[in-house]
Amino acid sequence: MVILLTVFTCLFLFVEILRNKIGWIKSLFNSLFNSMLRGHELDGKLTGATWVLIGALTSIMLFSKPVAIIALIFMSLGDTTAGLIGQNFGKHKVGNKSWEGFFSGLTVCIIVAINFPLLPLTVSLAGALTAMIMELVPIPLDDNFKIPLGSGAIMMMLTTSA
Repeated sequence: MVILLTVFTCLFLFVEILRNKIGWIKSLFNSLFNSMLRGHELDGKLTGATWVLIGALTSIMLFSKPVAIIALIFMSLGDTTAGLIGQNFGKHKVGNKSWEGFFSGLTVCIIVAINFPLLPLTVSLAGALTAMIMELVPIPLDDNFKIPLGSGAIMMMLTTSA
């Protein structure tokens, strides 16, 4: 599984390099994926999909299996919920994020933590809170990378100190 994820991550990074170096590939890429790309991605930054693969591969390489699994679930469900709610209902802004997005993402992550049997509840809850703090704080890294890495690191520290 790690080998396959590594191959896909490298493939995505290769495509990212090609689209930024070769004009016709950039045009083709943008025409195929324009409706899904954000402004900074159109300007040449890595796409969210590439960051998902980088975040997943890094999490799987660094963390225990249970920690990597729940950290990636927090990224997938918590960040998606925070983004959807924040964009559609976010009134109380924190930079380009919102408290509504934060609390909706946190609620989803808490539900995941409560129902995740492979870690102690306190560890999972700490990971849930950390994941959404990472989503909210304006650290200049993609959420698909900083959420699983931040929450996973906290959960690993808590599981190894227990």
